[in-house]
Amino acid sequence: MSDRLHIIITGEEQKPHTFMLSKRKLQTGIITSLTLFLCLGIGSFQAARLSKNNSILSAQVAGLSHQLKKSSALQQQYAIQVDALKVLNSSQAVAFEKEKTLLLNSAVSELEERSQMIEQVICNIGVDIKKAEEKTENSGGPFITADPSIGKKLLFRSDRFLETMKYLPLGRPVPGRITSKFGHRKDPVNGRKGFHTGVDMKARRGQKVAATADGTVIKAFTNGGYGRYVEISHGNGYTTKFAHLKKILVKKGDKISRGQTIGLVGNTGRSTGPHLHYEVCLWNKPVNPNKFMQVDKLVIPPVIPQLVAKSTKKLRPAALAARKAAETTALEASHVSL
Repeated sequence: MSDRLHIIITGEEQKPHTFMLSKRKLQTGIITSLTLFLCLGIGSFQAARLSKNNSILSAQVAGLSHQLKKSSALQQQYAIQVDALKVLNSSQAVAFEKEKTLLLNSAVSELEERSQMIEQVICNIGVDIKKAEEKTENSGGPFITADPSIGKKLLFRSDRFLETMKYLPLGRPVPGRITSKFGHRKDPVNGRKGFHTGVDMKARRGQKVAATADGTVIKAFTNGGYGRYVEISHGNGYTTKFAHLKKILVKKGDKISRGQTIGLVGNTGRSTGPHLHYEVCLWNKPVNPNKFMQVDKLVIPPVIPQLVAKSTKKLRPAALAARKAAETTALEASHVSL
C-alpha cells in the first residue's frame, strides 16, 4: 500500500496540477493544526476570563478608592468636629471657672455684708467686739489646706444668726419720741408712783404701727386699760405688746413679718393722749425695750460721740435744724424696713 497521497487540482481550461503528500506528514500536520487550534481556543478563553476578572477587580478597586475618598472626607469632617468640641470644651471650662469665681466672690460678698450687719447690730446693742490680731512669731505646725466648704459653713452660720435675728424685736414700731420710759415713774393719770412695763411713744392719731419682728398674733382685742391691744409671740421666749390702738389690722393666729403694719395709733383705754404703749417681754417678764429700739438703723454704723460733738459745734442753727429733720425722716423710713 502506498504511503503517499496524490492531490490533483485542475481547472476548466488549465492543466491539472498534482501534489504528493505523505500520509504521515498529513496526519502530523492535522494533529499539529488541531493542537494549535485547541491551544488558541483555550488561550482565548483564559484571556477572556482574565479580562473579565480584571474588569471586576478594576470595578472593586474603583469602589474601594471611592470609599477611601469618602472615608477621608468623613475623617476630615470628624477631625473638624473634634477640634470644634475641644474649643467648645475649653470655652465652657473657662466659662465654668469664671462662673465659679463669680459665685465664690458673690458668696464671700454676701457673707461680708451679713457679717457687717450682724456686727453693726451687736455694736448698736452695746456689745464691744474685740478683733484679735494674728501674729506669726512663736507659731508653726504642719500646713493643712483650707476646707473649700468653709464659705458655705460661714454662710450657713450667718444665715442662722440672721434667721434668729428675724425673731428678735429690734427697732421702733413708730418713730415718735419717748414720752414715758421703762421702769419706775409717776403715773400720768393719778399721779401716784408706779412701775411702767413698757415705753410710751408720742405719735399722731392714725399713724401706722409696725411689728418689730416676725411672729404670730396671740391676742388682738380690747383689753381694759390697754384699750385696743395686740400681742405677738416670736417663738423664742420674746413677746411684744402694742396698746391704745385706734384700729387693729390683724387677728389672732396671723403670721406677721417685721415691718408689717398691725394697727393704727390711737387713744383708747387708759390714756392721756394719742400715743403707743410698747412692751417687750422675755418669758412673760417685761424687759427694757430701749436697747432693742436703739438698733433701728441697722445699716448705719455706730457714731463716735466725740466726732458728733465736734461737728455739731461747727454747724449753724439752720444747719442743725435741717440735720435734725433729715435724721427724723431717716428714722421714719428705717423703722418700717425692720
